[in-house]
Amino acid sequence: MKLIKYLKIIIPSFIFFAMMEIFFENSSSFDSLIVLLLLSTLSAFWITKYKFLPIILSLLFSSGSILFLLILGDVSKLSLLGFERLFLQQENALQHLYIIASSIIFAFSLIGLERFFLQQEKWLEQREVKINILDSGFNLNQTIILISVFLISSGAYGIYIILDFPAWIIMLTIFLSIFFSTLYLTKINFIKSKASGIHLDSAKNKTFNLYSFLLGFIMLELIWALSFWPANHLVVGSIILSAYYCFWNILKSYLRNNFSKNTVILNLSFFILFIGLIVFIQYWQIR
Repeated sequence: MKLIKYLKIIIPSFIFFAMMEIFFENSSSFDSLIVLLLLSTLSAFWITKYKFLPIILSLLFSSGSILFLLILGDVSKLSLLGFERLFLQQENALQHLYIIASSIIFAFSLIGLERFFLQQEKWLEQREVKINILDSGFNLNQTIILISVFLISSGAYGIYIILDFPAWIIMLTIFLSIFFSTLYLTKINFIKSKASGIHLDSAKNKTFNLYSFLLGFIMLELIWALSFWPANHLVVGSIILSAYYCFWNILKSYLRNNFSKNTVILNLSFFILFIGLIVFIQYWQIR
């Protein structure tokens, strides 16, 4: 049984790696893109015993991986503190390293899904829930979502800058990624709290769509403001990620009934300091 459990993670991750390589080597092959997205959907559906909610996470990460890979050639032209001189002598080495890293993260996403939803299933069956496994599964899910937000934001904004795509398409893409990311996180937060024996306000935690739309709209306004900055897509993606991380922490504390003024001050202070750091170290050049 353990071997089957490991194969359920290893085989989809290896196919994910192969499809990403084919997508890259064959000038963004449409067929490999379809297979990649289908694989992500079926893997999440299979490993969580036919639940639809995890499909959001797997599709967000796969979409982000693809978008970021499309603009990674432009990233390789940037200075990486000498990293490329040591390890990236071969042509396209950065892209291949990225594909390997993406495949490993995809494997961890499947592990997180398996851990979290297995414990949630035990809770529904009124069996003993291992809180440490539930927590690790939740944290993995949350981390993969944050990585996906960065990849989609950086990738989409990079396409907007490099390929001169219409701004409304890019902004809609990022808005939808934030909407579904928040929708997923609020729902698994509700599931985790219930399984952990934490009483939550049912009315507060049933308006998932409203919270997701509001957070997506806030990020949309931020993206619109950032579009006036003479900054590259990595900087913009980092700012969007830090903003989303702070606002999600505030929302999560509100949903778990431990919202306080200190939570808001701490998270907003982190965001302001991060923006200040970006302004200080970023090389500004008017496009």
